Amino acid sequence: MTRKFDFIGLNTVISEAFKPLHHVTPATSRKAGMDAGIKGATPSNCHHSYFASTELETEWQAGYRLGKQNREQ
Repeated sequence: MTRKFDFIGLNTVISEAFKPLHHVTPATSRKAGMDAGIKGATPSNCHHSYFASTELETEWQAGYRLGKQNREQ
């Protein structure tokens, strides 16, 4: 059995994932953290742009804690 790996496709996915998000504010960072706490981590709610500064990371963590507390069991 031979397998072919799509390096071009992988490179495209990685390139898109590492593009910074535009207009990230503490409020959007908190909202993403809440989403991660409620629904679980995804590439969109754990994007590296939410951790670009201490303020954004602090808001994301606060949102994550709120989401974990309020998620449906």
